[in-house]
Amino acid sequence: RDRSSRRQQVPRRTIVGTLTRLPGQGDRGGRYMLVPNNRSLPRFMCPPKTGADENAGGGGGGDGAESATKTLYRAEYAHGSWRDTDRWPPCMGVTLLCGTCNVRDETRALLVENGVDHGEFPPSVLKDVEKSVKSGRFFDDGEMGWRPTEEMLRGRRDYRDHRVFTIDPTTAKDLDDALHITPLPDGRVEIGVHIADVSHFIQPNSSVDKEALKRATTVYLVNDVVPMLPRPLCEIACSLNENVERLAFSCVWRMNMDGTLGKKGGKGKRPHKDDIWYGRTVIRSCARLDYATAQNIIDEKVANGEGRADEAYWPKSRQPAGGHTIDEVAADVRLMHKVAMARRKLRFENGALALNGVKLAFQLEEDGETPRLCAPYPIRDSNRLIEEFMLLANYLVAQRLITHANGRALLRNHMPPIEEGMQQVVDVSKESFNFDINTTDSKTLQESLSRLSRECDDELVVQCVTESLVTPMRPAEYIAAGELDETDWQHFALNIPYYTHFTSPIRRYPDVIVHRLLQATLDNDVGEFPLNQKEIHAAANHCNDMRMSAKKAQERSDRVFLSLYLRENPISSVLGVCLGVGEKTFTVFVPSLGLSTRVFLQEHEDEFDMNAFEDDGGKRRIVVRPRTNVVPGMETAAAGRCPEERQWKSLDIQVFTKLEVACTCKMQPPIDVRVKVVGPWI
Repeated sequence: RDRSSRRQQVPRRTIVGTLTRLPGQGDRGGRYMLVPNNRSLPRFMCPPKTGADENAGGGGGGDGAESATKTLYRAEYAHGSWRDTDRWPPCMGVTLLCGTCNVRDETRALLVENGVDHGEFPPSVLKDVEKSVKSGRFFDDGEMGWRPTEEMLRGRRDYRDHRVFTIDPTTAKDLDDALHITPLPDGRVEIGVHIADVSHFIQPNSSVDKEALKRATTVYLVNDVVPMLPRPLCEIACSLNENVERLAFSCVWRMNMDGTLGKKGGKGKRPHKDDIWYGRTVIRSCARLDYATAQNIIDEKVANGEGRADEAYWPKSRQPAGGHTIDEVAADVRLMHKVAMARRKLRFENGALALNGVKLAFQLEEDGETPRLCAPYPIRDSNRLIEEFMLLANYLVAQRLITHANGRALLRNHMPPIEEGMQQVVDVSKESFNFDINTTDSKTLQESLSRLSRECDDELVVQCVTESLVTPMRPAEYIAAGELDETDWQHFALNIPYYTHFTSPIRRYPDVIVHRLLQATLDNDVGEFPLNQKEIHAAANHCNDMRMSAKKAQERSDRVFLSLYLRENPISSVLGVCLGVGEKTFTVFVPSLGLSTRVFLQEHEDEFDMNAFEDDGGKRRIVVRPRTNVVPGMETAAAGRCPEERQWKSLDIQVFTKLEVACTCKMQPPIDVRVKVVGPWI
């Protein structure tokens, strides 16, 4: 029994990939290996009885070994089971998972591979949710609605008459946050950040609480959402929908128009305790704005006193109700924008760092699977407006937790980047552009990037340096404050001594813990909090793991849809930049797609002679020479050029070398983007 218990406690990892016969085993009989979708992993040896005939039956018929390469399998690897005498690590429990190279199968595979295939919510969870929403639930034309009862409102500050509204992505259904702004007689403004009061609906240690902790985060895919909470909570009772009363947990503060928090005229002074208020509230959002509409308001394309808004710029469904006018809401948005931009300027002057890459957005056909359009997601001032007030609310809540919850305070820290990786970027930038990057801290790093933007005429250089700096950055993590030294609470990118997450409890479990801790500090009841410091830290570590898993799943979903888009819309010629050179691969960054991917030398053997080597200075380089005058993809790419430009004899690939590349879809599992070199960028 003890041995069985120990086996169950051994950490395991789920591997997804294809089967291939062990080299030298012939066409029949012999052992199989699992080739992971994740190319950073080695191949795994399957158990002796694993065979394509018994496992690849769903692979589309034909020879078992051939079917196995067109079918995805799942297996488990037990950590510590790879012995020194084994050439390959062993896996166990090899079972058929699904097909490949289509949206449904690839989505299933990425969920399983990253451990976020949560499935439907268990009956016990749904029973808890039913109990929590039952008293306020109603139905209107068959649609479920929810409103708070008088009992729920007792003890809450009432903001229902305030002009509160939300600004979110167009398709958002789980609205976590709403805001209000009120000018004050002394020239300052009052900012209210109102967050869905999820902790009201989820009792500690209940079935729904345990399930939420297990999932830890909502997973957003291109074509689907795997929610942390069941729909009656995340999209109805908790979501801060317009024109309905909702329970909120609010952080309300006063600040100056220049972005500072001290009293007017007292720049740099800490805010008075009466200038910040935390507590449970009830709100009624008057409008559900999206980022595009808010940007139209900021740009004064609409609501300039015309009385009736042009629905092309402010759709009727997003216009305010409850006696509030479009001019009043527009004035609030513009005032918020003015304060937020002042705050943002102040943040970066004080050393905040931003490494903004390209994020792709997809428009799908009516089938919900076929990508119709693919374009960079625009980051507007309306996005930055929300970001600034959420950052400040999170900071103020962290401050309260540190002073009142002590070691239990759940914080989000960000350690400094890996020095060796940063130094590589510094060295290459100096050699390639004769530009010095100061990586002493986030302030000097941001100042270097700002100076590079001013001094360099080529925006591509800034983009490539920024992309290179992302790699050595460590991920931000959740911690319990008492488990680390105070110096390790800092957030490197934000350049602040402490930070937390308070503003998204519908989709992040750490925010739920933060809400509970914050309420405990207000009730002066931290000593009775159900989790001690070590338990909070353990929960934080689990949330870190699940957040990383969700991030990988989301990135893989983006890659699947980009691959499918390129299958129908291949790009024959586009700019790529080399960001790294290895022995058998090199990394290419395609700025227009925000895509960094490894390119394998062996995939170019038919078109090029490629010589990878380390020069006398220790730098890795690849010299490429075409085998013929024209290589595949070059015909289309070279159209319209003069004959001299169409031919080239040699290409020396180093870090930051500009390349002409073609982007297509690789239809062998795992489906992916294939980037191939066409020639030098002319």
